[in-house]
Amino acid sequence: MQNPSIPSPATVAALEKVPHAARRMGISTCQAYREIKAGRLGPLVKIGERASALPAAAVDAWIQSKIDAAQGAAK
Repeated sequence: MQNPSIPSPATVAALEKVPHAARRMGISTCQAYREIKAGRLGPLVKIGERASALPAAAVDAWIQSKIDAAQGAAK
């Protein structure tokens, strides 16, 4: 049971560093950057002079698109 005073992850804007997002997506960091370059993931958000991160919502959407594609192929 969820606590109503704690917002769900989908309602909270969050950023994930690319290596963490890649682990969650089950791909290499290099492949994550390829997905960003191809426009299938992102946008990168600058969080410092030499640091970038991905919106968690973009990572969630990428994961969901892979699930949807797999389910569509199975039918």
